[in-house]
Amino acid sequence: MSAALADVRVVALEQAVALPYGTFLLAEMGADVIKVEPPGGDVIRGWDSAVHGLSTGFVWLNANKRDIAVDLSGEAGREVVRRLAATADVFVENFSPGVMDRLGLSYERLSARNDRLVYASLSGYGQDGPYRDVKAYDLLIQGEAGLLASTGSAESPAKIGPPVTDLIGGSAAAFAILAALHERTRTGRGRYLDVSMFDASVLWLGYYPHHYWHGGGEPPRSGMRHQYLSPYGPYLAADGEHVNLVVASDSDWAKFCEHVVGQPGWLYDPRFATIAARIRHRPAVETAVERIIAGEPSAYWLGRLAAAGLPHGRLRGIGSVLSHPQLLARQLVVTADSPAGDIPLIRFPLAGNQPRHVPGYSEHRAAVLAEAGYSEDEIAELAESGITPAVPAARRGPVERATGNPRQQ
Repeated sequence: MSAALADVRVVALEQAVALPYGTFLLAEMGADVIKVEPPGGDVIRGWDSAVHGLSTGFVWLNANKRDIAVDLSGEAGREVVRRLAATADVFVENFSPGVMDRLGLSYERLSARNDRLVYASLSGYGQDGPYRDVKAYDLLIQGEAGLLASTGSAESPAKIGPPVTDLIGGSAAAFAILAALHERTRTGRGRYLDVSMFDASVLWLGYYPHHYWHGGGEPPRSGMRHQYLSPYGPYLAADGEHVNLVVASDSDWAKFCEHVVGQPGWLYDPRFATIAARIRHRPAVETAVERIIAGEPSAYWLGRLAAAGLPHGRLRGIGSVLSHPQLLARQLVVTADSPAGDIPLIRFPLAGNQPRHVPGYSEHRAAVLAEAGYSEDEIAELAESGITPAVPAARRGPVERATGNPRQQ
């Protein structure tokens, strides 16, 4: 499906993680994504330099986008964006609500030139409501949307490691854009999309709201265990490695007792006999299982779980994941060209192994401007004036940028 969106052009005023992740998904499916950076570059370019001088975050999120820097502090730079949007199918931005209106880059303004334009704004809390102007970062949305309340131990919540609410928001934006493009095939017109990280993340609470609505109260934090199943999770084996296992039904419990841990007597213990009983007596169940698993190395238990046909796995570190036999078989790691040379990337699973390139700062400035109708002389003048710079200006903090602050990081 690498060319599924080959006829779709996206103009993206984006920074940091959430929206760049959404447009990365579109680019992986073949869309022509034109990334518009501010003078000095996307803030994520400065987070680190671990990839031979490039930022890990920028490399992760921006392969196969075309890149142009535009200074939006004056009318000439804003007109550049308007002309780009006039050639586009999709326009996306992740600045604070109200910034695009102030810059003259609102949906109303851009769709007046291009009524087929699908325009998506991705923000922390949406374009209205009492939290409209509250700054949003992944950790903060994890807290406000209830994700932190569901992770960690009973004593303390724990942040989900990757910036999950950014990824949720970016995925929601990509999905909404595709739905709007499909709708356009019937109506012939684009539309405006108000996408919120908070809204999308609340949906990911899963069954917890139903637990609360129907008398269960606040779901307890259960660490690496499950609220409704036991045993479930990683258990430490004799070799210091964890065995990850799931006993999801009473029939699986019978297999576990008889064929894995050799404890058929547990089937007749009223504390252990049913799912409900095991949850009521969770400490006793967990203590018994932990003691048994600790007596043999992980390979022994993984073999017995496999022979019994029960779900199981390892608790892997990043290095082990990157050499995972399934990852290698599915060819999920691909190579991209970049200003620092060839580098490995993890591809979107439904995209192929087409050539990939991580763009340098404003690398595609001349070509993108020419496609928007600028002459060679005009392109040179825009570069000389700093409106579309070819090299980064001195980096300024996000608070100082004339274009306003991105909501996501």
